[in-house]
Amino acid sequence: MLSSLDIEKKIRALYTIEDIVGAMKAYAGVIIRRTEDLVKNIRAYENNLFLAMADIITHYPGISLKEQNKGKRILVAFGSSQGLCGSFNEKMVDDVSNVITGNDILFVIGKRLKTSLELKHVTYGDYCDSVASINGIRPALKETVSKIMNIYKKEEYYKLTFIFTYIFEKKAEISVEQILPPDINKVSALSPTRIPPFTYLEPKIIFNKILEEFLFISLYRCYVESLRSENWYRLRSMDGASETLKRQLSNLNSVQMYTRQEEITEEMLEILGSGMFYNKY
Repeated sequence: MLSSLDIEKKIRALYTIEDIVGAMKAYAGVIIRRTEDLVKNIRAYENNLFLAMADIITHYPGISLKEQNKGKRILVAFGSSQGLCGSFNEKMVDDVSNVITGNDILFVIGKRLKTSLELKHVTYGDYCDSVASINGIRPALKETVSKIMNIYKKEEYYKLTFIFTYIFEKKAEISVEQILPPDINKVSALSPTRIPPFTYLEPKIIFNKILEEFLFISLYRCYVESLRSENWYRLRSMDGASETLKRQLSNLNSVQMYTRQEEITEEMLEILGSGMFYNKY
């Protein structure tokens, strides 16, 4: 049976773990709050880009996006590089397995997601590390865009689709969203301005720049959405761990009190026994 000192060491270790869990919960909560407003702003900016595309397509009919069904598709799956986020990566693997076909090439973001895909024997073309904070998104974008565009420039690839997790009404959902070419129906449904935009550049140049900006901001949004979802999963995992630690600490404190009482009783019996021995002689 463990002594009260051994139990005390275990209790101290659990309190240390509890402090770490509390710090992770606090950090995850900060990320979730910071990304909530950021996602709204990014979506508003994306909508403005769609409006600009609608203006260009409406007033300059020579510019259009033609659908090509023969081209292969690039799938970009967003996961995490950090652990302790529950089933965040495993659920992404399940959705990727259901979506990917033989004509697709998979681009993976996140070391943990890459490992989970390898365990499921899902093949992928290239890989980039994920981010742990909002400040890390912009530097990661340069490498990611460069690698994706190197694949996209090949003639056999035409469609670019992002697979990412987002939070909607306190639930985690996985979205499969085609980024390039943009949804023509969505662009056409917007109400363009009646007056043609005044420009000093060729409309085709402007349109191509809008597409580049649209790719950049869509990728940025997916990074933000994925980071928010990852920490949403992590916060719930840490909540579960925190409850488990509380139960373990409560049990250990009870055991420690019982053990200490037994030790005190044994000490008292030894003292009394020693006194009775000396009185006998």
